[in-house]
Amino acid sequence: MEPAAPSPPSEPQFSPAEVRRLYWLKDHGFLRAIWTNFHKLDEEVWRHNHPSPVRLAQLQAMGAASILSLRGLNGDISKMEAATCARLGLPFEAVSLRALALPDQAQLLKLFDDLRTMPKPLVIHCKSGSDRTGLASVIYLHAFKGVPLPEARKQLGLRFIHNPWGKARIVNRLLDAYATTHDATGIGMEDWVRTQYDPATLS
Repeated sequence: MEPAAPSPPSEPQFSPAEVRRLYWLKDHGFLRAIWTNFHKLDEEVWRHNHPSPVRLAQLQAMGAASILSLRGLNGDISKMEAATCARLGLPFEAVSLRALALPDQAQLLKLFDDLRTMPKPLVIHCKSGSDRTGLASVIYLHAFKGVPLPEARKQLGLRFIHNPWGKARIVNRLLDAYATTHDATGIGMEDWVRTQYDPATLS
């Protein structure tokens, strides 16, 4: 008789006290409770700051079908979100982007894949819902919905608490480089990322 296959690892569980300590205090979630930075790009993709476990359930009740975090899957905050989504039955993916540095090619291409394939309506978020979420919103509107780049780039604006004069303005180097090549050749954004994007030359 063959031995039983090992059970898959279970999602970590977080007590209410751990949620309060990790999300509400350590990750400054109390500020996000006041303002969610929630906006619908269209009926298929919504942008948000990092939702609390309670807010994830509320988003699901509003019709959200999946969650895409741009904060990666390292650290207890992201693991807590993954566990909450698993409990709710919400498909969850994570892409590791940074607000103050250009993303690497592999992570950008995963972002394209997730935007294309994840169940809709999809909620995308980072911590504040401003810089990384703004970049993902630009990509979605321009690359998937055909919105002209200057119009799509309004997703990186003061309305969404993106500071275009702060360190997070580095994402505009990526968009400027793409715009130059796109205007000259007509190349699409995903093809540009796949064949020409090199963050080392833009940093």
